[in-house]
Amino acid sequence: MSNATNDDKIQQTKPWGDASRSLVNQIEAGSKDCMSCRIVGSGTFAGVGIYALTKSRAAAPGTPGQKRIIGGLGIALLVGSVIRWYQ
Repeated sequence: MSNATNDDKIQQTKPWGDASRSLVNQIEAGSKDCMSCRIVGSGTFAGVGIYALTKSRAAAPGTPGQKRIIGGLGIALLVGSVIRWYQ
């Protein structure tokens, strides 16, 4: 007979540890990412956003509607980069 509680047994059997917490619990706990995670995440969003904006320029192939969609996606990714940095 073990003195481990039920939560300890569950924790020991789950290889992913805290990943089992729900998103709401993580938000309420105020979980923050490390600085390198924010740098990589923000840089990725910004890089893909800039790439999308360059593909929506006037000289790029595609219809004007497609270019608007890609341009909107690029702006959304740049905004996501800023949001990711400050969270």
